Amino acid sequence: MEDLEHLNELYLSFEEVVDILRKELNVTFTEALVETFDNLEHQKIKVEANAPSAKIVELLTKKYANLEYEKLETSVKSHLFYLLTLKAADVDNFNSTQLPTPRILATIVALLWSKIVPQTAKEVIDPAIGSGTLLFSLIDQLRFLNHSKNSFVLTGIDNDPAMLDLADVSSYLNKLPVDLLRQDALQPWLTGKKDVAVSDVPVGYYPLDNNAKNFDNCQLSGHSFAHILFIEQIIKKLKPSGYAFLIVPKMILSGKEAADFMTWLTKKVNILAVVDLPDDLFANMKYPKSILVLQNHGQKMQLRKVLVTKLGSLKDKSSLVKLNVELNNWVNE
Repeated sequence: MEDLEHLNELYLSFEEVVDILRKELNVTFTEALVETFDNLEHQKIKVEANAPSAKIVELLTKKYANLEYEKLETSVKSHLFYLLTLKAADVDNFNSTQLPTPRILATIVALLWSKIVPQTAKEVIDPAIGSGTLLFSLIDQLRFLNHSKNSFVLTGIDNDPAMLDLADVSSYLNKLPVDLLRQDALQPWLTGKKDVAVSDVPVGYYPLDNNAKNFDNCQLSGHSFAHILFIEQIIKKLKPSGYAFLIVPKMILSGKEAADFMTWLTKKVNILAVVDLPDDLFANMKYPKSILVLQNHGQKMQLRKVLVTKLGSLKDKSSLVKLNVELNNWVNE
């Protein structure tokens, strides 16, 4: 209880210094958040064109000292940054594709990963990295399972510079180096094929119709679905026998609209698992989501019965235990 109270006090203190900088520089909460952690990491307040003013520099210097930032554990810094990113999402009105992925989803993906992905799979990409919550939370848990060894080579793609700034801060707070690339992930990637892709797939329409024509799943008229093209792009960029753990809108997996895509998908990859996520996990239930697990064709492809299951409400602590049991039974079969 004391730890929770202390974390809440820390959060309020961090929120205060971010807000002071935001108002002084007249920038977004996101920009002030990134600069605050840069200041704290470098133990120096960045001043450009006399901003922030000497008065505010003096004020922040005192408040920074009270935070005792250098004494905080890495996990605490990372958690505070995550909470403040949620605050930024609210204050700066992030759109649905910018919202941080709930950390619990990284736990579910880590459970799935630990059952099927060989330890030789090290090159991992998130082509819609956003603030980095999903990728870094996942790798942190895998690192814990592997007794803190981190031999992963990480890459993240996003076309939003503000998101990449957040991912950059999250990278050094988690001590997980990552190669961040700013580009449209549906254009040719500025990196090679990877062992594993993990992503909270952005949902919506893709506006660049000419580029959409480079994909099998483009629409004959009008804009194509970005999430469908995104999955196709990921499959193209997986190594033979490579894996993908994708958080996708449930509507693309079942129903009338999904028929053509699923027919195409089953020809291209081996579908390993579909885990429907609980309805109460997302504030916006316009698009209920599932975790789709794929393996690319190749000599090491695993042929197994497809696991199709629905995760119970995560308010019930036994839900993850039940999922783990189900996964073990599935792997043993």
